[in-house]
This record gives sequence, structure tokens and C-alpha cells, in this order.
Amino acid sequence: MGCLELVRMRAYAIETVDLTRTYVRYNYRGVRVSMDIENNPGGLLLSLYNRYFNRNVVKEEVVAVDHVNLKIPQGELVCLLGPNGSGKTTLLRILATLLKPTSGTAYVMGHDIVKEEGEVWRHVTYIAGLLTGGAWMDARLTPRQILTIQSQLYGFPRDRIEDALKLSGLEEVADVRVATFSTGMLARLSVAIGLLRDSPVYLLDEPMSGISRDVAEEIYVHMKENIVRKAKAAILYATHNLVEAERYADRVILMHKGKVIAQGKPEELISSMFREMSIEFEVSNCTREILKLVEGVSGISKFVELGETGEDSSRFVVYTENPRRVLPKVISTIVENGGEVRYVKVNKPTLEDLFIRIAREKLGDQS
Repeated sequence: MGCLELVRMRAYAIETVDLTRTYVRYNYRGVRVSMDIENNPGGLLLSLYNRYFNRNVVKEEVVAVDHVNLKIPQGELVCLLGPNGSGKTTLLRILATLLKPTSGTAYVMGHDIVKEEGEVWRHVTYIAGLLTGGAWMDARLTPRQILTIQSQLYGFPRDRIEDALKLSGLEEVADVRVATFSTGMLARLSVAIGLLRDSPVYLLDEPMSGISRDVAEEIYVHMKENIVRKAKAAILYATHNLVEAERYADRVILMHKGKVIAQGKPEELISSMFREMSIEFEVSNCTREILKLVEGVSGISKFVELGETGEDSSRFVVYTENPRRVLPKVISTIVENGGEVRYVKVNKPTLEDLFIRIAREKLGDQS
């Protein structure tokens, strides 16, 4: 192993260098019928049919992952965000060695995902949710039997089984056949299988889909406190849930149409894009004079009336870069002039607001 590889192993759990994945999509008379040949044998049949018998099958090249460059150290929980088709699942499958990149490369714990596929797999736990593949489960077996088989096959400690059942909320149904399980319970079992193994790198593809909020939160806390903080593992987690990402992620990576359009700590990304916050008020005994005085409070960049809610009540919004200083000023202005504040809401920008703005500004996407 060279010096560069040793440095890379020490510095980052995951590193990608211009990682790109393209595939060929087939359309037959305007209808999308297949993905690429490598991952779908049907694509090969369509290709042969098109070559020798017909010209109605049209090939279209799609870039699923487009020159992605990431550096993720150990001891971080990083959320991968983006709409369907943004490249999240493809990226995770490449890192898990389930797909090969078209160009570029990636390193997991210093090991090249193409040249050292076996070493990469030894260091990775890949958990796919039911919506993105899930784990194979024999419906005739029980959760305890499935976890026991997994531990025997891969040499996981047997004492992890009870911990995984408890954490995933399956203790009471541990000896019930999987055939009777709901979608949410199957999703819990998929997560439980992934939690059997200790790894320095975890790749999670929407594993919480279908899992109740209370169980999902318990799993998040476990991952954050035990897997990331104590074991210093790296977790790259694809999700649609922006609220959970904002709450638990150390960093977020925003993807759109195969590209990484932003990455960083949630609060820093939001503050860099949104300098102002809006504060919404509902005030009774509100006169025109009060509204004019509020509009003139220093620190307010914009004042918008939302209309009356009753005979003597009005709603309005103020925009400011410093809500902590402006909010008490507005309240005292209202009260000192005979008004009564009935409702106040400080609207903080969210990751969803951030994603929409970045997608529109950087990529010209108005959808």
C-alpha cells in the first residue's frame, strides 16, 4: 500500500473522485421499457432485437451520478438528500460495490471500490429500505430465526440478536412468522439485520421508510450516540425526510440530477442562503398608526400586511436579519400604543427551503 493510500485511509472513511455513473435507457415507440444492459438482461434482448429486426427501439444515455466529489471522515452522520432520480441510491450502490462507476473512482477506508472490492465489502454495512430494495427474508421464518441465520453466515456475535430485536421494536413479535408482518414491521426487520454487524462505514438507503416515528427516532439516537459518537463509524444516509436530516445529521449533501449542488452543516448552509427571517404577528386593537409605527422599527427590511382577522385585529409579517433584536422592539411598539399581541411566530428557513432555492439558482430548475 502506497503513502497516498495510507493517508487516505487515515483521513476519510469515504472519498469519491469525479465519480460518475451513466447508463443506457431503452425506449420502444416512446415507452420506457428498460434500464441499461449491465443491470438488466432485458436491455440486452432489446438491443439485439433493435439491431437485427427493428428500428423502433431508441437508446438514451442517462447520467445517474455526475462527477461527484465527497470526503466523509469517520465519526460523522451525513445525510444524502434529494428528490427521486437525483442519484442517491446509485451513489450508495456504487460505494457498496453493487454497481461499478463509468468513470472516476471512490475509496472506502482507503480501499479502491473497483480494484479492492472485497476489502471494501469487509468494511461496509449496506442497509436498503423496502422502497429501495430491502433485505431478502424467508416469509416462513421468524425475525429471531432470520437474525440467527445471518449471524451464523457472517460470524456476527449471537448476543447482538436480542439487542437488534429490541432496538428495532420487534421483541414482542420475535417468534412470529414474517409472512404475517406489515410493511412497517418488514422495514424494522431490515434495519435489525443491518444492526447486527459492527462496521466502520454504514451506507443506508431510506431504511426508515414505513417505520413509525417513535421507533425511527430510537434508531436514530442509537446510530448517533453508539455507532457514530462511540464507535467513530461513518454513516452516509439517504433520506427524503428533511426534518430528520436537520435534527440528526452532522452534515448534509444535496443532490439534484446526479450532481452534488451543496454540502455542509445544515445550520451553516441555511444561514448562508437565508440572511433574513420572517416574523408573523396577529394584533388586536390594531390601528393604522400602530401599523405605521411597526413598519418604521429599525432593523425591519420589509413589512407586509396579511389583512384583518376581525373587526379590530390585523395580521402582518416583518422581515429582518436580526429577529432577536427586532422582535422585542415590535412588541413594545404595539403594547405602548394600545395594541395587544395575540400571536407571534418566527419562521425559520428549513432544509426544504434551502434545497428549493439552490436547485433554482444553481441549476435553473423552476419545478
